[in-house]
Amino acid sequence: MPDYSTHFSVSRFWGKLRDGAKNMGLDLAYSALVLYYALQDPNMPKWAQAKAYGALGYLIFPADAVPDWWPGGYTDDAAVIAAALGAVAMHIDDDAKQSARSKLRDWFGDDASGAGLLT
Repeated sequence: MPDYSTHFSVSRFWGKLRDGAKNMGLDLAYSALVLYYALQDPNMPKWAQAKAYGALGYLIFPADAVPDWWPGGYTDDAAVIAAALGAVAMHIDDDAKQSARSKLRDWFGDDASGAGLLT
């Protein structure tokens, strides 16, 4: 399996989320933001960082299994993000979740209040 963490960059991540959050759905956007903010914790173990960076790299990779512009194109991205969340869940704190929710509210107002983690 390719190492998608090499495709991660902060600027590409923010561009993808800013431009595509509505199309990908609020739950996927929220889940990706939670992973991103969890990575800001210096105590996150290296293996958990690798999982999170890999999943976020896959999300922004332009040629993944199902192109994002196809109907249902974010299904594979959602599966990868959900798997990463499950793998690193014990290392995600409430601060990461709150930061993600706050960012969604900045972008979408009250429409973002129903977003939840992919499981």
